[in-house]
Amino acid sequence: MFRSRFFRSVLRRPNAHQKANRSPAPAKRSYTSQEFERHFTVPSVRILTPTLWALTATGVIYLSCAAYEVRQDVAARKRSHDSVSWLNIDASLQQGDRQRVVARMTGSDILNRIYNPSAKLTSVDTAIIGAVALNASIYVLVSVYPSASTFLLFSHIPANTRNFTLFTSMFGHAGLAHLCFNMYALVNFGPVVAASPSFTSSGAHLTAFYLSSGVLASLAHHLNTVWPNVASRTNPGLGASGAIMAMLGVFASEYPDAGIGIILLPGSLPAHQALLGLVAFETWGVFIGYGKYLRFGHAAHLGGLGIGVAYVFFDMKNRLWQPAKRLAFRGMRMVGMV
Repeated sequence: MFRSRFFRSVLRRPNAHQKANRSPAPAKRSYTSQEFERHFTVPSVRILTPTLWALTATGVIYLSCAAYEVRQDVAARKRSHDSVSWLNIDASLQQGDRQRVVARMTGSDILNRIYNPSAKLTSVDTAIIGAVALNASIYVLVSVYPSASTFLLFSHIPANTRNFTLFTSMFGHAGLAHLCFNMYALVNFGPVVAASPSFTSSGAHLTAFYLSSGVLASLAHHLNTVWPNVASRTNPGLGASGAIMAMLGVFASEYPDAGIGIILLPGSLPAHQALLGLVAFETWGVFIGYGKYLRFGHAAHLGGLGIGVAYVFFDMKNRLWQPAKRLAFRGMRMVGMV
C-alpha cells in the first residue's frame, strides 16, 4: 500500500514542460476591514438592540444590588431599634464612610478568614468568593458537557442575535490558564478596590460594578466588530478580563503610585504608568493587531480600563450608586418590603 501510493504520487508530479506552462499562483494579500467587507460576505451586526440591552442590564444589576444593601441596612437599624428612613440610613452610612479606616486588603486576607473558624467573612469576601466559585463552576460545567450549545451559552458572538450572552460570556473561559489568570487578578485586586473610597468596603457595590463592567466590556467587543475589526464578527468573545480591567482602572486611579507586578516578569511599575502602558497596548491591538498568534479581547480590555477610570473620575459612587440605593429604598418602601 505504501509503495503504490508513493509511485502514484510520483507519476502525478508535473514535468518541466508542465511547470513552465503553469499559470502563476495568485499572490497572497491582506485586506483592510473595509476591503474585507467589500470583497467578502460578512454577517451584519446589530448596534441599537445590544446597546439598549446592555444599558438596561446595567440598570437592573445596580438596582438589584442596591436593593440588597438597602435591605441589609434596614435590618441593621431595626436590630438597633432605630427609626427607618432614607435620611437616617444615608446619614449613618456617610458617618460610617468617614470613620472607616480604608485598609488595603489582599487575597491572602480573604483566605485567612476562610480558614479561621472564628473570623467572620465580610460582604466583600462573600462577593469575591462567590464570583470565583461561579466562574469555576461554569468552567467545570462546560468541560464536563463540551457541546457547542453549552459553549455558546457562555460566549458572545457579535453576529448572533442573542443579547443575553453579553452577560453570560463574562463567566466563560477558553481554558484553565485563562480562568486561573483572571481569578488570580480578581482575588488580588478585588479586596483593594473594594476598600478604596469609591466603594468603602461595600460588597454589593463591588458586585454591581463587576457585573456591569463585564456587560459593558462585552458590548465594547461587540461594537468593535462594526469598526474596525469587521472580520471578527463570527469570533466568540468570553472571559472576565473586561471586568478585571475595570477593577484595574479603579485601582490605578485610586492608588496611582502603588506598584503593579506583571506575572512572569521581575519588578513592578507604578499603577499610573502600568495603566498608560496597558492603554497603549490595547489600543494598538484594536486598530492594528499583533498577528494571528496573539489575539486578545483588546476592545473589551480597553473598554474595561475606560470604565474603571471614568468611574473614579466622575465620582460614580455619589452619582450612580447612592441614587440607585435611594430609588431602591423608595420602591421597597412603597411595596412594604422595608
